[in-house]
Amino acid sequence: MKKILLILSILSINFCFAQFEDKEIKLNKYVHGTLCQPTEKTETAALIIAGSGPTDRDGNNPMLQNHSLEMLAHGLAGNNIASYRYDKRIFRMQELQFTEADLSFDDFIEDAITALQYLKDSLHYNKIVVIGHSQGSLVGMIAAKDRASGFISLAGPSEKMSTKLIEQISNQSAAYGDTTKVYFQQLQEKDTIEKVNPFLMSIFRPSVQHFIKTWDKYEPKKELKKLDIPILIVNGTKDIQINVHDAEGLKSVVSDAELLLLENMNHILKSEAETKKNEEGELIVHPDLIPALTKFIQEL
Repeated sequence: MKKILLILSILSINFCFAQFEDKEIKLNKYVHGTLCQPTEKTETAALIIAGSGPTDRDGNNPMLQNHSLEMLAHGLAGNNIASYRYDKRIFRMQELQFTEADLSFDDFIEDAITALQYLKDSLHYNKIVVIGHSQGSLVGMIAAKDRASGFISLAGPSEKMSTKLIEQISNQSAAYGDTTKVYFQQLQEKDTIEKVNPFLMSIFRPSVQHFIKTWDKYEPKKELKKLDIPILIVNGTKDIQINVHDAEGLKSVVSDAELLLLENMNHILKSEAETKKNEEGELIVHPDLIPALTKFIQEL
């Protein structure tokens, strides 16, 4: 019996590996990513956009290797949905010879549009869905307008970047929250902050002030209202970075959008009540996430 079970296990693993193929694809000097294609022909693809900070195409950052976006891509491929996920250009600043002072939020939008056009014009997918995680939700909803068949927000904020940041800092210190309000006023009026408090330097250092200002000109709820395509808003009840109120805020401006709140899911799309791991020993994404996304995409 043990031998039979072992053979079945090996067959299952081989079948899983045969469900998709990951290919490294460079679209231009800025956009380098992975095309995940199911072995069966499909006319449906998703563009997966990572969240804020140094988060790569797979959902990893230097502080936390979680592979959540890679797992998402592979899970979709198992349901015959192709995908493209890519690194933000900040990972290639040295090679491209630019600094963070040269970076604009609009660069992120431009890169997402480039990836969308690749899926549409070069690979000729008939149905393309944008999936944006965290900061990538805002990037994705802007890029998706008039270009995508559907949009999925994963743990996406509902308020402007300044509103969210002031709230988070005020929760730690009312005084620093007030200082943060002044900094955003200075950015709007003078394009720069006159003198940054050392305790807030990591957030408002001079080299990122232009990026912050260009990010803050977009309000997620206003951008979401511009979309005339099916929308799915997903959030976890254990997400301490983007909470349920953000998901409900997005839903409030688009009445026909679908809202899905996943019990115990955190910001990296894992369930805090789940113990199941993959072959590499990493916690799998929330067990209800991929089925829900698949259902939404297949019904478009």
